Amino acid sequence: MTTREFVEACKEERDALLALYADQGSASAVSAHLHAANLSQQQRAEVIAALDIALTDTFYTLLIGLAGAGSLGGSQQEYRLSDEHSRPISPAGDDDLEALAFEIFQSDQ
Repeated sequence: MTTREFVEACKEERDALLALYADQGSASAVSAHLHAANLSQQQRAEVIAALDIALTDTFYTLLIGLAGAGSLGGSQQEYRLSDEHSRPISPAGDDDLEALAFEIFQSDQ
């Protein structure tokens, strides 16, 4: 897995979580809480928009923390990630985890 593939997989996971939470028929705990809140369509849309931002911020913060460009739990250091075949994901040559995280998670914001 390349660094880009790793970041793209994180983005796909973020998107899948948001879709799961937004699905009114979903069995997720988040969806159940939204249903129980008995929100209007406008209120529900605002909560989903807030969840969208929160998930993006969470995944992005985690990725830049792994890259050493931000802190995780108050500690800032670079982590070494590798796939199941011990090939480096980060740091990995010319692929910059921080730059790819920004491109994939923040550039369209």
